[in-house]
Amino acid sequence: MALLQQDIIYFILTDRFFGKANPNPELKKDTNKKNPGYFHGGNIDGIIEKIPYLKKLGVTVLWITPVYLQINLSESKGYHGYWALDFNQTDPHFYIDNGNYPKGSKLYIKDLVDALHAQGIKLMLDMVVNHTGYCHPGLTDSVPNPTPIRSSWFKKAEVTSKAGEKKVEELSSLPILDLDISDVSDYHINTILDWIKITGIDAIRMDTVKNVERLFWNDYKTQVRGFYPDVSLLGEALEYDIDKISEFQKYYAFDSLFDFPMQDAIKKVFLEDQSVNTFVSPLQSGTGLFEKDSHYNNHNKLATLLDNHDLSARFATWALIKCKGDKEKAAKAIKLGLSFLFTIRGIPQIYYGTEIGMQGGADPDNRNDFEWNKFDHDYNVKAEYKFEKDIFDHTCKMIAIRKENPALTCGNFVYLFVDYFIAVFLRYVEDNVVIIAVHNGWLDMPTSIEIEVDTILQIPARIRNLIRHKKMTCQITGETVNIENGELQLRLKAKSAVILK
Repeated sequence: MALLQQDIIYFILTDRFFGKANPNPELKKDTNKKNPGYFHGGNIDGIIEKIPYLKKLGVTVLWITPVYLQINLSESKGYHGYWALDFNQTDPHFYIDNGNYPKGSKLYIKDLVDALHAQGIKLMLDMVVNHTGYCHPGLTDSVPNPTPIRSSWFKKAEVTSKAGEKKVEELSSLPILDLDISDVSDYHINTILDWIKITGIDAIRMDTVKNVERLFWNDYKTQVRGFYPDVSLLGEALEYDIDKISEFQKYYAFDSLFDFPMQDAIKKVFLEDQSVNTFVSPLQSGTGLFEKDSHYNNHNKLATLLDNHDLSARFATWALIKCKGDKEKAAKAIKLGLSFLFTIRGIPQIYYGTEIGMQGGADPDNRNDFEWNKFDHDYNVKAEYKFEKDIFDHTCKMIAIRKENPALTCGNFVYLFVDYFIAVFLRYVEDNVVIIAVHNGWLDMPTSIEIEVDTILQIPARIRNLIRHKKMTCQITGETVNIENGELQLRLKAKSAVILK
């Protein structure tokens, strides 16, 4: 099942979400919940147990970090899944041996896929082709090596010494594979084909795609897309330049990309008081982000987000810093960001814990264990956690609103009003019409704004006739607003949104 505009992605670090006790004694030396660089015990079995939580939240796609067999260093472990030793095995830290499958079997992931599919949830598996883990035996052609990877497969970097001499050495950080080498590309293509064939995953999130060579993308388009056209490809190009990031969707067969330009803009507007003109210019002069959507092959398939595991902090942390620790004010800003995320174009992605305002700075602080202690047995946030409950309840409501209104997933955009603090836009498809207004100011609006909806010719006459003289209800608060003689009057409280239907 491919990724759809109607989907809502929930992203977890497999090791940090939830784990059932693993009886394998060999894993204990790598597990220490007090050490942020070690495994904390999250596993596939734990995820399956928490599927009812995913259902309650309302998400439709679960994205999990890579599950490859990892290289573990003495001071730090590959708990995150990005330090692969063998791209064809599942790491034993991520599953409990059931005695039925071979060691490292991909069938453990198939069990997760089957359990999710039974509840109407898709699985997106994170994959890496750009690099191996540190000290991979292939770097020095050492043995044992469970893979065909060898030293000639790695990229070399030319550096200049202080003396001006040029020499070739391994790239800094992780060992980088050269995917312009046919053997390297062929290896990864076949590992990917095997993961899809055995597990039945619905989508792939590909790591650090802007560093992967063109030969691989050609091979991917030909073979993987040829065999499995319904398995979507979501690329991570951590890039804030729209011209650069859009090239991956145009030329490299990506169904979707993470919309980092939008993520950055949401942070700057809702947490740093930048103008909402960042999204659309008052005279639609072409400077707003939405006005640049034509740069993409399909802007509706972009994955939008507030935060993730690679950014400098969680969204709630940025909000609390801005609000100097005032949780009530921070919650308003977080909820406004969520309201915007779930009403704009694209496929929204939630990072685990964002729905309860989990906090954390840069890696590893933004990869802490999920805070299950704040929930009761029915997965309601306990009353004593007011800040978390406020954000969680709003997230659930926004997901429900989005799912109930096709205009929010595949409806056209028309901007009705924009100034420094306020943006009002209308979305429609068939007879579903929704008007969204966001007010980014920290004070209540002193007066109402009046919008002559009936005179905006970008709205088809059919839609104008549908909403003329209509009472519209806010899907968040239940309050009503009348459109009288084609005129809409709005007055919003500080840091708030209305979604009128």
